[in-house]
Amino acid sequence: MISNNPIEIDGKTFANFSLNLAITGRYLPDGNSDANVAMRLVPTSVNIDTGEVLTADEAAIGIALGSLAGSDEATQQAVGAIQSALQDYINAKGL
Repeated sequence: MISNNPIEIDGKTFANFSLNLAITGRYLPDGNSDANVAMRLVPTSVNIDTGEVLTADEAAIGIALGSLAGSDEATQQAVGAIQSALQDYINAKGL
């Protein structure tokens, strides 16, 4: 993932994010679906010339949602796109 706001730490630019992502989808009694989302974006510096990869764990951004209800449009679109891609995978694998 590429950051829109690279940060600099100790003279190194962290322009990427390493991503930890967990989405737990569930169905509600009314048949609608919901999801819990936990995401951690870790600023990452990559030097292609030397092969050096550094992460700035202390500057990580954490996002945790117990429900999509009330979340903003960008969050709902992102989760929807991920769920759609996973459904395509399930269909492709015949699961």
